[in-house]
Amino acid sequence: MKEHSNKDYWLYIIWIVYAIFVGIAISKHEPWFDEAQCWLLARDASLMDLLTKYLRYDGSTGLWFLILFVPSKLNFPYYSMNIISGIFATIGVYLLLRYSPFPLVIKILMPFSFFIFFQYGVIARSYVLLPILLFMIAKIYENKTEKVYLFIFYLCLIANVNVHGLLIAISIFFIHIIDLTGEWGNLDRLLKIKQVKAYSIFLIIVILLILQLWLPRDLVNFAPRYIFGIDNFIATSREMINNSFTENIYISTLIFITSLFWFLQKRLLSLYLILILPMLILFSVIYRNVWHEGILFLIWIFVMWISFEPKPTNNCHNLVDKLLKREKNFIVLLMIIVLSFHIHWAFNSIRYDFLNSYSASYDVANYIKTNNLEEKKIYATSFHAISILPYFDNNIFSNYNNKQKPCFWLWSTKNNMIQDIKKIIKDKPDLIIIGVKFKGQEKLPVIPQYKFVGMFDGNIYWKNRILEKDSFGLFRREQSP
Repeated sequence: MKEHSNKDYWLYIIWIVYAIFVGIAISKHEPWFDEAQCWLLARDASLMDLLTKYLRYDGSTGLWFLILFVPSKLNFPYYSMNIISGIFATIGVYLLLRYSPFPLVIKILMPFSFFIFFQYGVIARSYVLLPILLFMIAKIYENKTEKVYLFIFYLCLIANVNVHGLLIAISIFFIHIIDLTGEWGNLDRLLKIKQVKAYSIFLIIVILLILQLWLPRDLVNFAPRYIFGIDNFIATSREMINNSFTENIYISTLIFITSLFWFLQKRLLSLYLILILPMLILFSVIYRNVWHEGILFLIWIFVMWISFEPKPTNNCHNLVDKLLKREKNFIVLLMIIVLSFHIHWAFNSIRYDFLNSYSASYDVANYIKTNNLEEKKIYATSFHAISILPYFDNNIFSNYNNKQKPCFWLWSTKNNMIQDIKKIIKDKPDLIIIGVKFKGQEKLPVIPQYKFVGMFDGNIYWKNRILEKDSFGLFRREQSP
């Protein structure tokens, strides 16, 4: 009992330290376009339009937007979104510390890993909901048949997080059906009825989500297209799995292969493979980005959680139990190696966010407010200029939606933002904001009769490097003498 008490004492300390660090990191973070888009969608769209019209343009289901719906409608400050994200991340870490079967060293390290701490915690996006829901599912996974309503409820929630959550929910449900076929004859009539009712609810939810995500005809495909083929699938899988572990192909390969053998012995190999294969197909055929690596990391942690759950010992297999214990210790060592890389990435990201601007949107908004330019004629270019708008109650861009709401970016051919520099100059706005996002955009044009205010720098930082710019060049019209 004394050992258990001491362990709990340390876990609560880790939890409090995590919450403090997340709070400090959030206070220094400048949200970028993807974060701003979520807030603006929740703020400017009606509930019906959000769920039936606009979410399909962003290719996402709606749970995160519904969470933001109330605070954004009540005009809570923009930074409320990141506080909400931090709260969910902290709850997820509590579940990890309180209920996971991992040894103490893993529990101490994992909360400060790159995705759980920074990318799916400080960064306020729908991905923050994945850890908490996966941990909830893992907690009841061994008793999912008896707790089928709760199990299906969690699956419905994670399916509503994003497309990846939908695939995770369908994959777990599929494995559950396979598991259930072997024990169906042993279930009593009442439990069988519960299963059928719960499955029916889940299937209805899945159908509704597919309808919600059905791509509109006027969609602008912002994602790079990937050609389907076995070579591309293998290359993509190798890249994403490696990056989700260590970004060292040799170490990651050892971890991946050892994990497969471990899951095989624990009769969880089919669960792991059926969870990651749809993701890898999605990444290779349709769309992937670096932050999707975290989904593969979380799936690995999820299956590891289940594999570490204590099972009844069999006295007739003492030798097997000893071998499994040794292999378990090796698995723990590999997890420590992975988490060491992730903690290093998290430290790099937090340090960069403290010393630099993650996005220049806050600085530009502050410049506009300081110089009382909100009511002036302001033109902006590039989709990521939308990240400036959450700092204002209204649309301040005259060249987007006629300075009216909605302020969120519409990935549609009907998007009406004027971005042609010749047309912009002809309209003579008081302030021109030139978005600088990708390579080649750093060289700004010389605009006659406009004074170059300066370059407001921001950079999306990823693990140990700058991923892409999130900057803006400002030009202010010179007054005629």
